[in-house]
Amino acid sequence: MRMKKLTTSIKKSFRKLKYLDKTQASYFVVTSFLAAFLMFTGATYSYFTITNKIGNATIAIARIKYNLSSPLSNFNEGRITVSSGSTLYIDLNLESLNSMETKYALQYITDNPNIKVYYSADLANNMAGIIGPKGSIIKMCVVIVNEGATDGEVDLTVQGGYLQNTLETNITEGHFDQDIIVRSIILDDNMKDGVINQEFPTKESGYSYFRTSCNDDVTASWNSEAWNLEISNIGSRVACDVYFKKMTSDIEVYFALKKKDGSVSYENSLPTDSTYTFKNAECNTGATASWDEVNKRLNITGMEAKTACIGYFEEN
Repeated sequence: MRMKKLTTSIKKSFRKLKYLDKTQASYFVVTSFLAAFLMFTGATYSYFTITNKIGNATIAIARIKYNLSSPLSNFNEGRITVSSGSTLYIDLNLESLNSMETKYALQYITDNPNIKVYYSADLANNMAGIIGPKGSIIKMCVVIVNEGATDGEVDLTVQGGYLQNTLETNITEGHFDQDIIVRSIILDDNMKDGVINQEFPTKESGYSYFRTSCNDDVTASWNSEAWNLEISNIGSRVACDVYFKKMTSDIEVYFALKKKDGSVSYENSLPTDSTYTFKNAECNTGATASWDEVNKRLNITGMEAKTACIGYFEEN
């Protein structure tokens, strides 16, 4: 009935339009356009809001879609119930349903003040980052701790955006089952996607040590003879990622470019517009690398077979 009245009113308004002077007519047209635009925008926003969770774990943000799944039986549309006084480990698979790379950020919501959600330090802090196009999967693990006397619920969801967007996760603390955690990450050829393992690949596997990243300000060095990581100056719980990659040539040179926002990308070449300043360089063997500012290149001495060197640069 209400819609019928609205339609009748609109028809009457259009019939009156021919009797208006030009100023009134222009005003009427502009006002009608704005009203139609606002109605469309409101309907579109409602659609995005309603379809934020579809099915078991399909999440849509505007035109960006993901599938968040878990082998846990009581994981239902991102919602999980945690018993009082318990700690629950949840393995998650985040799958991209998009045609391009996008940014993602896993977030949680709970109304129980005694519940806290951590990322598992055994797996790594990948609660936010970049996911590849359709079919790409990121494996995550969260640890939910309920220290209260009553059961509680947690909603896990994903925020998504294009590469120029800034996304943040509220899962920022790691859950440590051990004081020192060392993981190996096997890089693919483009050094963007890595397979996380708890064991180092063997010397005979064809993979070479590439670099190490730790969550704390510790001293970490790779012993290529003993084939292990040596850590010192440990002041707190620490997690280190040791990266390995398959060498495609005997000597490989890479450039680690640290942007102003703190993100780092590993490239095969350095921008020629002097937007980055050299900081230091290191090699995975006993080789020594130094920066030649005049010729804009790394000079390497003491090279051995399967030597990879990285030059570290920061954006000006």
